[in-house]
Amino acid sequence: MVIATLSAKVCGLLRDSFIAAYFATGADADAFFAATKIPLLFFDLVIGGVISAAFIPVFNEYLEIDGKGRALQFANRFINVVLILTGILAVLGIVLAPQLMDIITPGLSDSTKVLAVRLSNIMFPMIVFTGLAFSFVGILQSFGEFNVPAVISLISNGIMILYLMIFRDKFGVTGVAVAMLIGWALQAAVQIPSLIKFKFAYSPDFYFNDEGLKKTLYLAIPLLVSTWVQPLGTLINMRFASSLGQGIMSALEYANRLYIIIVGIFSFVVTNLVFPLLSRANAAGDDNESRTLMRGALKSVSFVILPVMALFIILAKPAVALVYQRGAFDAHSAMLTSTALTFYAFGMLGFAYAEVLNKSFFAMQNSKTPMLSALISIGVNIVLSYMLSKLMGIGGLALAAALAASLNAALNFFFISKKGHNILTKADVFDTAKLLLSVLVMAAVTWGTYRLSILLLPDNFWGRALMLLIPSACGSIAYLLTCMICKAAEIKLILDLFHVKKRGESA
Repeated sequence: MVIATLSAKVCGLLRDSFIAAYFATGADADAFFAATKIPLLFFDLVIGGVISAAFIPVFNEYLEIDGKGRALQFANRFINVVLILTGILAVLGIVLAPQLMDIITPGLSDSTKVLAVRLSNIMFPMIVFTGLAFSFVGILQSFGEFNVPAVISLISNGIMILYLMIFRDKFGVTGVAVAMLIGWALQAAVQIPSLIKFKFAYSPDFYFNDEGLKKTLYLAIPLLVSTWVQPLGTLINMRFASSLGQGIMSALEYANRLYIIIVGIFSFVVTNLVFPLLSRANAAGDDNESRTLMRGALKSVSFVILPVMALFIILAKPAVALVYQRGAFDAHSAMLTSTALTFYAFGMLGFAYAEVLNKSFFAMQNSKTPMLSALISIGVNIVLSYMLSKLMGIGGLALAAALAASLNAALNFFFISKKGHNILTKADVFDTAKLLLSVLVMAAVTWGTYRLSILLLPDNFWGRALMLLIPSACGSIAYLLTCMICKAAEIKLILDLFHVKKRGESA
């Protein structure tokens, strides 16, 4: 699953690199990213959270208590509801595209808005395919199939990369929008063979009085609000960025995509693996297993995300230069994007923790508590975005999003502890302190080798690659060695697994 997810994220980087090379941070890029974001944000705000978080606990409850047949019947009825709702959303989005663009990106020029509206009309049907794909993912993950859902992004990114390699910018951003629509349609289609393997067969079952649908609906509204921090944060950023000048919105989007790709490789893998298990543990009333799963997820996330966060705070500039700086994407575009990425990186741990803790609440079928955390975080994000964008420009918008994500995680941690779910023990806190010490050593080594690399390496592709890779490698080695010296629990677990494997091979 990690390999599939990593491959998909690498393809996502390659896709964005092509887009940056052809359209940089110009008006076409602003229009494309606005048109891309609005349908998906529309989906996330109205129905997305229900599919990703409300469906899986109810489906797993049926699997655990009533058996596979009843669970698949509920899945069929749920999918039909999703098809109806997403179809309505797509039609409304196409009809109201000009008004939505005025509300969300008021600072864009008239010509850029016209292009963005035309592109959004092409891409709004993505909502239907997204709804199907997410529903299929929920079914497969509940049956323990994680690899196929992990590959679907690889398929859609592969389609776009193939298009960009063959046609380049021949058909402008319109061609890219069509390729993206086809890629999203294939995300749903490639899961069908695996669904058939698990005996799922679609039927037009429109019995909306189903108890499972009622339970899902009961969870839906507070659950939706609790998942709004990331999509609404993006929407807030887009609105403020559109008024800061041409290129700011697209630069922010390039940085956000790189940030999400990096933080998502591990945090999304962990939460996707743990969520169905948490749902079953809670359905069976096994509190000890639930706490163990949450503790393991948070500690695993800390071990990986803390050093990654440090690397991107220090190495945002060479990372952006390596991934994006070519073709029309010049030094100015790289400077804007790297500034945003530096400040986004401060929110990596908060983003990852929030993912784990939100899923923990959803597995308990408690969506009201994370809803409260989300509402507070969204309010803080709006205030900080307004204040910091005036003080720091694009960096202020990224920092506001990072602080809001961290606040969301902190509030969820506080609320889950208050409810008696004491996830982390004193030993866990001590282990985290060891990780923080190791990260500080790593940061010092990374910064020193990076400053030396700037003096010694040329400013070309290979120079940029080495300027990123050498400090990253030196810093990572320093991190692992310090973890070993401090006897951090996570590194001890890895070494124990290695020794067990080695003894097995010897035997």
